[in-house]
Amino acid sequence: MFTPEPGTPLAEYYDQTQPRTGSVLSRRNLGTLDAVSIGRYALTIGAADPVHYDAAAARSAGYADVVAPPNMLAAIVEWGIGTPEAQLQPDGTPLGGDTPLGDGDLGLRVMGAGEEMELVTPVTAGTEVVLETTLEAVTPKQTRAGTCVFVTTLHTFTSAQGAVLNRNRRTVVLRNPLQES
Repeated sequence: MFTPEPGTPLAEYYDQTQPRTGSVLSRRNLGTLDAVSIGRYALTIGAADPVHYDAAAARSAGYADVVAPPNMLAAIVEWGIGTPEAQLQPDGTPLGGDTPLGDGDLGLRVMGAGEEMELVTPVTAGTEVVLETTLEAVTPKQTRAGTCVFVTTLHTFTSAQGAVLNRNRRTVVLRNPLQES
């Protein structure tokens, strides 16, 4: 089986991560979605249907309250303040990477490589959301750009009562740090 070149940061990450394939990485409460956040998100992405910001319209459409756009849960999983431009590498990736398990100070380059969403149950205002993240696959590959490791995680969003709301499968590709010339 192909593995990353020994002694590289990518090989170190692969050696630490691959044995954890299939394990639950984290389970955390994301909080309760409120109507204002849902409405702001909907209008920001151009989802103009009133069910996303008008409770009466949502109720007349059969929802208990305003309903989140289908991709909102996948988006809020990584909400944060972002990375200042001065801390980005020339390819636009953050220094230190943003790997599914964290990479300490390995400095790996991380970029999105795919995403699939399974929308199970509409999410309305007042829903307390719990996220469980499972490491599905860690796959080394030789590409035209060099050695890479593809990491796939499954994010399962549930209500606090355990009802599955949404499943989001994300794959990122990791590469060794840029070499200084």
